[in-house]
Amino acid sequence: MLQSMRDNLKGTAAVIVAALFGFIMVIGGIDFFTGAGGDSANRAAEVNGEKISNQDLLRAIQNRRNMIESQYGESVPADLLTDEQLRGPVLQQLVSSAVMRQAAQKSGMVMSTGAVDKEIVQMPGFQVNGQFDLQMFRDGLRRMGYSPAGFRQLLEQEMVMQQFAGSISDSAFATRPGAEKVVAVSMEERDFDYVTLPAAPLLENIQVADEEIQSYYDEHQQDYQRPEQVAIEYIELTPELFAGNIDISDEDVRAQYDQEVKNFQASIRRHAAHILIEGNDEAAQKKVAEVQGKLNQSGDFAALAKEYSDDIISREEGGDLGFTSGDVFPESFEEALANLQVGQVSGPVKTDDGTHFIKLIEIADAEPPTFEERKAAIAARLRSAEAEREFVDAISRLGDLAYNAPSLAEPAEELGVSVQKSPLFSRQGGPGITADGKVLAAAFSPEVMQDGNTSDVLNLSDNHSLVLKVVEHKPAGVKPLDEVKVEIAELLKREKAGEQLAGKAEAIEQQAASGEALSDIATAEGLTLETTDNTRRGGFGARAEVVDQVFGMEAPKAGAKKLAHFKLASGDVVVAQLRAVRPGDLSRQGKEQRDALMQQLASMQGESELAAVQKYLASKADIEISGGQ
Repeated sequence: MLQSMRDNLKGTAAVIVAALFGFIMVIGGIDFFTGAGGDSANRAAEVNGEKISNQDLLRAIQNRRNMIESQYGESVPADLLTDEQLRGPVLQQLVSSAVMRQAAQKSGMVMSTGAVDKEIVQMPGFQVNGQFDLQMFRDGLRRMGYSPAGFRQLLEQEMVMQQFAGSISDSAFATRPGAEKVVAVSMEERDFDYVTLPAAPLLENIQVADEEIQSYYDEHQQDYQRPEQVAIEYIELTPELFAGNIDISDEDVRAQYDQEVKNFQASIRRHAAHILIEGNDEAAQKKVAEVQGKLNQSGDFAALAKEYSDDIISREEGGDLGFTSGDVFPESFEEALANLQVGQVSGPVKTDDGTHFIKLIEIADAEPPTFEERKAAIAARLRSAEAEREFVDAISRLGDLAYNAPSLAEPAEELGVSVQKSPLFSRQGGPGITADGKVLAAAFSPEVMQDGNTSDVLNLSDNHSLVLKVVEHKPAGVKPLDEVKVEIAELLKREKAGEQLAGKAEAIEQQAASGEALSDIATAEGLTLETTDNTRRGGFGARAEVVDQVFGMEAPKAGAKKLAHFKLASGDVVVAQLRAVRPGDLSRQGKEQRDALMQQLASMQGESELAAVQKYLASKADIEISGGQ
């Protein structure tokens, strides 16, 4: 439902949807799309009699795809963004959203009109310079096809659902004993010393025979698997490729401007105000008659709007709706406004919102811009139009030129563009254009990959097309030994270095265990002793490996030490001496830290309980998934 707003947004109103979707993001990050209606042929699922249509699902899938692309950009493999991949999880979230909303309604939860209105005026998308802007609000809702009352009702449903979810998650709490256990582990501190025996000085003198490399390669084939890959050459067409070579003369720009002036009709912008009476029952009709009577007695329009109007957004402004160019309000509203003189008030005008009394405050006449004001824009438009024509012509020729061509060099030369080439990529996609789903499908199709044919013209968007040809194909399988030989040799060298160092490390460990100070041993061996106290888990690089290993060591008894040696990924070997272990102590944390920790643990508990409630409600609901999903 809310997605339909997004589809209708243009220009400035597009800003609204960002704030709108930022606010209305309920369980799992899916917007409120579900609604009743739709027959079984158009039904994706049904939850306790409430239908989720296929259209709702497709809109939700597209929204999720947009969210992922916005967050991760081109790094997401194209096959993870297909409808097939997204359909299951998105549908499940729509079902969960419906279950939660129904539970909220059943519990009798409501949201006051004041709370909903407050949320509306605080939405950043409806604000200008931090203040609610009536014109932006009105224009946005009109273009999205929602009345203030309809939008308010939709928002109220979402807020009630959030309130219901919050009543579960916000009621969770963390106990002090539980927090103490978490702190004891997560904030544990260790004091230790260590020396590192470097592998690098040994690597240069270590020899690895071809037989050893072959043997390791044969025994570890699973580590060197390669997916099927292709490399392509392609011709890519966009209007921008042609725009740079197009010159637009001043005479053409002047002629176009003269035509604009000739065809120009002053657009009239009318500044309107209204008094809205919602409903059509007896009480509403009585209210309409009362307002009409006071207007007939020359009552102050702004004062009457504040007293009687059901449009809470405009009534505080005396009913002021801002300007319209004839396309903001419903047709009957615009017609009535167009027939008014400045200062005049209409009789009752009915729309889907209710009954309006409309006042024309002022009229603003637009004058045609000067040639200098329009020159750059006209030139850009003419250049774009010519580039578009050349682009369309190139597309119509591209298919014929590339068909059965031994390479794409000649078609590219004929069209005045260049041939581009990609690196090898798999079915999961690669950089740039090779992440596009249509490109992947074409490149790995049998007729292109196996038969060597040129692909059909692929229209990636309205202004982006290409053809491609596979120039290299590597079947799935084990990487050749030559491709990984150097890698295996380096690995075996590090292993051999580690074995040599392990003996030395054991000797150092035994010396330290017999009572000799590790610092003295390090000095004698020309090693550097690293001392670290009050160390907690984590870190980066080699130090993180050392810390991780030390935190796996058994705690020493009071006054004693524990010794161990271990190899790092680099081949270096470390001898560590653990001197003390202190569990984290909640009481040692500052009040702000304790409060933040308790809040974080309560939040995690709340999320867990909310997930459990969702699961329980879903288990009790009558859920039917179409197509056997």
